[in-house]
Amino acid sequence: MASLYLAQHGKSFSEAEDPERRLTPEGVAETERVAGLLAAVGVKVAEVLHSGKARARQTAEIFSRRLGAPVREVDGLAPNDDPRIWASRAEALAADVMLVGHLPHLSRLASLLLVGDPQREVVKFRYSGVARLERGEAGWRLAWYVTPDIAP
Repeated sequence: MASLYLAQHGKSFSEAEDPERRLTPEGVAETERVAGLLAAVGVKVAEVLHSGKARARQTAEIFSRRLGAPVREVDGLAPNDDPRIWASRAEALAADVMLVGHLPHLSRLASLLLVGDPQREVVKFRYSGVARLERGEAGWRLAWYVTPDIAP
């Protein structure tokens, strides 16, 4: 049974401060803490996939390095993309994968997989937070959620 890790990118600069919206030093540090915790408890993923936006790419690269998994850019993870794209792809996953993306997309995707309604918020995502969804015979369920606040 495959697991899907949904990670919101780390804190980033505003568009006025940085048109590319790269991670702030705090965003890097928080992502490093969460990635370190995941590595310490033995999380393994086949790939870390991201939207291609600078903040998601940087976040994905941190998780990739800490978890020892390849990283690549994919479509369907932009902030306003249709969550059904990745809900469909998730059903076909044969290995554990991490998606690094944005709100509102991640929230809509989690809600669609967990309760069938992308408009009903069931996971309150936070910068650098990671939710583990597990696929079972009865569908998807939330296994756990980690935020920088609880990462050492």
